Amino acid sequence: MILSLQGQAQLFLLTVVLGGGLGLAYDCLRVFRRIIWHKRLWVQIEDGIFWLCAVFFAFAVMLGANAGEIRFFAVLGILGGMGLYFLALSPLVIAVSDRVIYVVKKILFLLFTIVMTPFRLVYLLFRPPLRKVGSFCGKFRKKVLHSCNFYARIKLNTIRRDWHMAVRKKRKSGDGPNAKKAKAKKRNKPRRREKNKKSR
Repeated sequence: MILSLQGQAQLFLLTVVLGGGLGLAYDCLRVFRRIIWHKRLWVQIEDGIFWLCAVFFAFAVMLGANAGEIRFFAVLGILGGMGLYFLALSPLVIAVSDRVIYVVKKILFLLFTIVMTPFRLVYLLFRPPLRKVGSFCGKFRKKVLHSCNFYARIKLNTIRRDWHMAVRKKRKSGDGPNAKKAKAKKRNKPRRREKNKKSR
């Protein structure tokens, strides 16, 4: 596609404006990073996505304006537009955006303070009685736990005492017919020894 001198000048100016627009878009991305902190990995990913979108957008503009033909002066116009923007307008845009971010943060903090002030007053009003109730509940809980522990110890001691008494009763009762047989054998042993001595 052959362009006249006027058409080439218009295409060059369009690419310069396109370069400035891409620079402004990158500054918007930088402002977003100032609002929300990003890690280095996310910064690299965002830069890669931005430049891929920038190349696609530039090719779409060239396709519509110059039937898809890429000319050296068009690429030079895009780079020149971005360079002029970053040298002339980018510091001003960043400074204004920083000031706007600061003012917006102050306004949001003020609104948050206004909204939270009634809740803070209610909290300050009810904090002393709530502390007293909390301390009373804590003391009551300690007393309950102490009484439960004391009752558990008494119950355990009672169980042990009952168990020892049951064991003693079993020992005294002889523990059934087997114990009686064992006692009878013990009684018969001395008699047998006496009989053996007499026989000798």
